[in-house]
Amino acid sequence: MDHDVVDRIQKCIGCAAVRIDGPPEPMLRKSMPDRAWQEVAIDFFSAKEFSTFLVLVDYYSRFLKVVEMRGTNASKTIDVLEDIFAEQTYPETIRSDNGPPFNSEAFANYCVEKNIRLVRTIPYWPQMNGLVERQNQGILRALRIAKATNEDWRKALKNYVYMFNTTPHSMTGKAPLELMTGRPVKDLLPSLKTDPNLFRDEGIREQDLIEKTKGKIYADKRRHAKLSDIEGGDTVMLKNYASGKLESHFKLEKFTVVERNGTDTVVRNDEGITYHRPVSHLRKWPSQSDQETISEQVSKKRIRSDSISDSSSSSEAGTSQTGQYRQPGLHSDAMDLEDTLDEPIQTSSRPKRKTKLPSRFSS
Repeated sequence: MDHDVVDRIQKCIGCAAVRIDGPPEPMLRKSMPDRAWQEVAIDFFSAKEFSTFLVLVDYYSRFLKVVEMRGTNASKTIDVLEDIFAEQTYPETIRSDNGPPFNSEAFANYCVEKNIRLVRTIPYWPQMNGLVERQNQGILRALRIAKATNEDWRKALKNYVYMFNTTPHSMTGKAPLELMTGRPVKDLLPSLKTDPNLFRDEGIREQDLIEKTKGKIYADKRRHAKLSDIEGGDTVMLKNYASGKLESHFKLEKFTVVERNGTDTVVRNDEGITYHRPVSHLRKWPSQSDQETISEQVSKKRIRSDSISDSSSSSEAGTSQTGQYRQPGLHSDAMDLEDTLDEPIQTSSRPKRKTKLPSRFSS
């Protein structure tokens, strides 16, 4: 009966579509670039009561740039970037999401013209551009404080950006402006670092790697991350992004995995349309091989339970008839049981609680 129940559930496509998401993939931390302004990340941040901002972050120094926008189309975005690049030169790589300005043909042609490699993140996966997404939270916090205290929000935002760029970063231990310009940051705090020949970038990459590794270990453990076994050629179903209590977690449409590169997965449907999706948003389509594997596990559990019950019966019978167990050297019931099971029976190793009579009853 257990075998039939499991087999029926695994054949149910509807059950697979509404089943909750599995554990996420382990984090993939991006390595630090070789120099400042080599790779930058950009994104738009909108606050209805204030304005829309273009947020730009340097991957090496974490230098932050926030510009208030009058429009978010491709031409206005290019004009703002030209003003920024006129001060800092053109970067080698720009990482962005798939928003309308960044996904337009005009913006792609601009990057080709300026010899900039454009990297677009996976749709519905903001973690791939997490550096700039994290900055959006800080900007929002600064605007909320300005609103709560009735301050000028433009001045508050300007002060936030300045404080962020002049404060030592938790990952590198250096101020973003210091790593960006290669010179000490002069602020109102007293400093002992006055040697002009001091190499201030020493140990930055090692410190960045150590902090990122610590964060990865902590996050993977907290989220119970697990590597997905989805690979090229598998038939999968895609996560359903429609909101609603009655919406299924996955769509009842078959897709074939064309390519997988880390968490970035390319799938194609029967009509030949391809999509980029994170592997955590895919689920294997129930197949006969999966059903057989689970059926074998159920069968093994049944054999194990039957063997334990048979062993217990035999032991009780042997004890009642002879008053003792079999002699050493012969195959006992316990040895036969170990041969039947895939793994030995685990006994509890938890300490026993000591009980003590209360002192008032000792007399």
